[in-house]
Amino acid sequence: MATAITATLVLPVASVHAASNDSSLNHSIQIDGQVAAAKAKGQTVTINNITKDKVRTSNGQFKISQSLKPLLKTSNSTVLANAEATIVVKNGEITSITSLTLTKSGTNNKAMYFDGGDAQIDGSLTVNADYVKVQNVTIKDELIVTNRVKKAITIDNVAIGDTITFKPLMARNIKWLNVSLKDIKSPNINMERSKVNVIADKTISKVDVVGKVTAFEVIANVDKLTIDVEQDFSLYGEGKIEQVIVKHGAKVALDSGHLINKVQIDDKKASVTLPVVNKTELSNLVATPPYVAVSIYGNDVLTTEKWTTQAERTAFESAVSSARTVANNSNATQEQVNNAITQYRNALAVYQAAQKNGSKYGYGDRASLQSLINSVQYVAESWDGFNVPYDMPWTTPTERNALASAVSSAQSVVNNYSSTQNDIVYATNNLNNAIWTYKNAYRYGPHGNNVDKSSLSSLINSISIYEYVEVSYTGNGTDVETTKKWTTLSERRLLEDAVQQAKVVESDPYAYQYQITNATNDLSTALIRYRNASYPGLKN
Repeated sequence: MATAITATLVLPVASVHAASNDSSLNHSIQIDGQVAAAKAKGQTVTINNITKDKVRTSNGQFKISQSLKPLLKTSNSTVLANAEATIVVKNGEITSITSLTLTKSGTNNKAMYFDGGDAQIDGSLTVNADYVKVQNVTIKDELIVTNRVKKAITIDNVAIGDTITFKPLMARNIKWLNVSLKDIKSPNINMERSKVNVIADKTISKVDVVGKVTAFEVIANVDKLTIDVEQDFSLYGEGKIEQVIVKHGAKVALDSGHLINKVQIDDKKASVTLPVVNKTELSNLVATPPYVAVSIYGNDVLTTEKWTTQAERTAFESAVSSARTVANNSNATQEQVNNAITQYRNALAVYQAAQKNGSKYGYGDRASLQSLINSVQYVAESWDGFNVPYDMPWTTPTERNALASAVSSAQSVVNNYSSTQNDIVYATNNLNNAIWTYKNAYRYGPHGNNVDKSSLSSLINSISIYEYVEVSYTGNGTDVETTKKWTTLSERRLLEDAVQQAKVVESDPYAYQYQITNATNDLSTALIRYRNASYPGLKN
């Protein structure tokens, strides 16, 4: 344009014509500017076909820039067929995509995959079709899910600059939409649609539920959930929610399976049902703590009974007192209750590990001495522990031989029918001391005893003994007595699968503490879900 301007200024014309030419020039500059702006903004096209290096569209054929080849690749031809895109073209080459709308649907058995190859969309991505899986792409603005998505959508390893927005669906009988979020870091969700089930493997930063939404389910941890609805609303699912803010709503039910840390109610007219805290297990634990006798050496406690020192008893009593305080606190959250249960069980494991058999016998109690001998268990033998797994105890051969010698001496007393009561008492005390010395000599593998499986084991055992209820094969409880509870077979199998997975970690001698902690949390979550799915029978 600079050349055109110079040429116009040097033309030898009359002043009146010069003015006219100036006007034409300004008009030409204005048009050229509009064209440049349009090119910068991009053109809207429909994608027809993709080859190795080119894209055929409704506006013609274009080359593909190197940065967009991972996205506009032939493996995406099917999902991008008839897709609408706004593209920026320079010198016949697509350099940027400022918006993209996917319209090709998959099926329940075969999803339609859109793999961005870690490329970037410089704007928004709209999904306007069912059973689509979006993966490996960066979206600069928002990801929009339209009301044409009615069954399921999966979003995997996607970076979103703005929000995931679910557009409203206006229909009488709305069915649940299943949404799977995988490996998405702290997404923000704008929920304008009812009956959306969101399952995420990472914490969701923020969820805004707005408009005419009446129900929302989330199975994930959420930092902040804001409810700003026009009518009644129910929350479903499980996980941990740090804060819930109720801005507007009529009857707002928050009594889901979530652990909600804080609830803020801004709408004073809203009737809010808060989560019900389950203290049954904690109350049962603190009701009858399993205390044993207190002794200094155990010689005043029968061999059939256990004892600890006063210091060990006091430490456990302190844990019981703390747990009881939480159980009696009417304002305690579910998270505080669950933490109290965990701390109590950990303290109980330490207390039980410190318990020893008494050494007090009746006259001629040869059988009790034999029972003590039979109870002796040896651990691995090593000089340095490097051949022993980190969660297995070991002693040196010298320490093992000392216990073996005490066992041999005690067995000689048992086998000698001339042994007196004093001989039996002496042998018993000697063997108890040897056992105590041997156990205090326990060491662990080269990594140290840095794992604690007691909470996981306790949870697995408690589920096996107390938690399973009847299975209703009719699916509605009409085949289960009213005095019993029931779940569906699928719910039962979900819990059984969770228990089995926890047992795998429990039995793994090389499991790390974080794996044990994760297994415990996962099993606890599965148990909460199972309990929430239990109902009284309906059989008369």
